[in-house]
Amino acid sequence: MSSIRDFLRRVLVHGHNPLIDNYAQNVLRPPGAIDERKFMALCIRCNRCLEVCPYGSIKRAGLGATIGTPHVLPEIKACYLCMACCRLCPTGALDPLLRDPEKVAMGKAKIDASLCYSHLFLEHDVLPDASGRKIGALCNTCYNVCPLPDRAIALKNNLFPVILDGCVGCGICVERCPTRPARAVNIIPTGMGRIDEAGFYYQKARGHYQTTQAAGKDRGSKVLKGESLLEEKSTIEGPREAPKFEFPYKQQKTIEGWD
Repeated sequence: MSSIRDFLRRVLVHGHNPLIDNYAQNVLRPPGAIDERKFMALCIRCNRCLEVCPYGSIKRAGLGATIGTPHVLPEIKACYLCMACCRLCPTGALDPLLRDPEKVAMGKAKIDASLCYSHLFLEHDVLPDASGRKIGALCNTCYNVCPLPDRAIALKNNLFPVILDGCVGCGICVERCPTRPARAVNIIPTGMGRIDEAGFYYQKARGHYQTTQAAGKDRGSKVLKGESLLEEKSTIEGPREAPKFEFPYKQQKTIEGWD
């Protein structure tokens, strides 16, 4: 009940859109998240990672296949790599031994040179109007806010940003990127972003349906639906006698003595 009340509070009071994560450009798992398939099996939606995060970076997924699970929407609030969520996860869905921010693997940043102000200013000879001014500016915000400068991101020729192998996918560069409406930098997620594992529960249900369909064809019979399914179920015999329950306490027949 508390989770339902919290959900309604976020929707009605704080104006949270339960579908926002379905349309977000960047959706990441918290740091230390294991393989997505195992993560979905282990995560019990206890919300401890949400409660312990001092930055409010972790959100509860809204409507969809991953409903109730924790994720990070860096366009709203990025992960600041404090690792508090890893230490508090009770099931191992988040690696409890992860402490080093440089070993986080949430994803890898990718810069869109067609949107990045610095790239536009330095690499593209595009004039917006007759004034002769070039599009863009020397921005470099992503480099300035990166918690791992010169390991995750560097300035090529000390002028425009490039992503290095040390990027951990925290998304701070996405949060602070000034380009709107689209961000010039986005995170390609690790695990959660794999197409073959996206919508795991949907794929599992679809696989089960296909298996039952094939089994019905092998028997030379149709898969029952609607009225035919109800008719088939009605032929199943239940227990002839009502089950007997033994209560370990004496049942009170009257209301005498009640407060």
